[in-house]
Amino acid sequence: MRAQAPARSALRNPHGDLEADQNLPSVALTPQLMFRLLASEIAVQRGEIGSAALTYLALARETRDPRLARRATELGIAERSPSALAAARVWHQIAPESAIAAQTLEGLLLVDGRVTEAEPLLERRLATARAQGTLAEAYAQLRRNLPTVRDRAAALALIERISRPDRRVAEARLAIAAVAHAAGDYPRAETEVVEAIRLSPDDRDLLLASVAYATPGKAGLEPARQRVAAFLKRHPRDTEARFAHAQLLAADSQDGPARTEFEKALALAPENPRMLLIFAQFAHRTRQIELAEGLLKRYIALPPQPHRNPGPVLLLLGAIAEETNRPEEALKWYAEVEHGEQFFAALTRRAVLMAKIGRVPEARDLLRSTPAATSAERVRLIAAEAEMLRGLRQYAAAFDVLDGALAQHPGDPDLLYAHAMAAERVNRLDVMEKSLRQLIALDPQHAHAHNALGYTFADRNLRLPEAQELIEKALTLQPDSPHILDSLGWVLFRRGQLPLALEQLFKAYRATPEAEIAAHLGEVLWASGRLDEARAIWREALQADPENETLRETLTRLRATP
Repeated sequence: MRAQAPARSALRNPHGDLEADQNLPSVALTPQLMFRLLASEIAVQRGEIGSAALTYLALARETRDPRLARRATELGIAERSPSALAAARVWHQIAPESAIAAQTLEGLLLVDGRVTEAEPLLERRLATARAQGTLAEAYAQLRRNLPTVRDRAAALALIERISRPDRRVAEARLAIAAVAHAAGDYPRAETEVVEAIRLSPDDRDLLLASVAYATPGKAGLEPARQRVAAFLKRHPRDTEARFAHAQLLAADSQDGPARTEFEKALALAPENPRMLLIFAQFAHRTRQIELAEGLLKRYIALPPQPHRNPGPVLLLLGAIAEETNRPEEALKWYAEVEHGEQFFAALTRRAVLMAKIGRVPEARDLLRSTPAATSAERVRLIAAEAEMLRGLRQYAAAFDVLDGALAQHPGDPDLLYAHAMAAERVNRLDVMEKSLRQLIALDPQHAHAHNALGYTFADRNLRLPEAQELIEKALTLQPDSPHILDSLGWVLFRRGQLPLALEQLFKAYRATPEAEIAAHLGEVLWASGRLDEARAIWREALQADPENETLRETLTRLRATP
């Protein structure tokens, strides 16, 4: 008899279609085979996914049953295990006509950087799409997948080769633009976007997708905006294009025209929840508080919809109430977030606000009495309590909470990081270093752990060569992080390399003009004799964040008046 796969996911594809019966081998369901199948599924239930994936892979090789190969692949992907690629190869060998097997193997090869091995599969898929008239869909998928390949130059060369027969297909040109943009070849991306829109000038979805491949910064905003504006001249009542035009104006800090366009878009779709939320976020960012609050309340008043998530709206309403000194109203909005992704953020803000207005025992009780379904949720509640105590500047109490929690949940990455930051606040540098070293050992790719340790050394003028090495490692893991660039600038300053320090700090401040970065940038300018520039930076930062501790300490220590 044929072996029946033990799990529904091993029998069905994502669309619910059964694997082709004619491709299934005749396999005797022996007691030994049944035992291995059941043992594997029990292992999955226990969280031992890696061992189950390897068992399924062995069974697939023995039986040549594509359902078992598929299950091995799915489990390997879930575990992020190298076995996923091996299983996908077996699955594709067993079922060479299965489009799902081929696409899964393609994806895994690309993720693993095996561009050359993936190329024949991609060429075959495009040939099939040409025959079936589905090239637009095939290239749309490539546009999503190829920019994730680690070797972006190889990915760009690949898409150029396999798309040669399709240069008059707009989606093919847009796929090249996507990969060129990911590879940092912005002029090429712009050229391909222009050509894609020329080939299909009235395809709204293609136009809006192309916005993502504009040259970064202001240089790319205006050409993208002009393309959308040209489309709107032909299709003035296209709601999505009008809304995209508003967002491009807002991104270019053209706040007045942006508001006008948001209002036009909303007039076309007055009950569109996404538009209400994004317009409200724009109004809040530009300090049009009354407008933002009105839009958010319109969102809340909409009839319930299955996929609408009110969490971000309630959080923003709470934040606005806090900013306008209405704490009880803010607490009410936060309390309405009862589940979903925003639940813990709302709970934390609620507790912090309670503590601010003097209800500290009630705030702590709220966090400690909230049920946690998992240990991860319990850790988040503990972290929220520590954050609340830090907000009150009760640093020793925050450290004690995290120290006790770490004893109960040893090795938890989030707790280790929070514990290290709390230890730094109470000047327990030995404890801080121990926790961060443990975190780095658990996760060598943890950029924030490398950065935190390096910055702490730099800030205290300790072990500066090692501090720089740690920060530079963090920067290789997150090359565009403004906070890591700030750390690099700070350690370079400590080592007396002022011009290099200024280069990094200006880069960080342009990306994220936060008060702490401003404090560092201003101090290096001050030390370089550029006093007026330092004062200007500090003045700007004080207007945005007048209570920032680092900024205030810097000004006091330097006896500087902005």
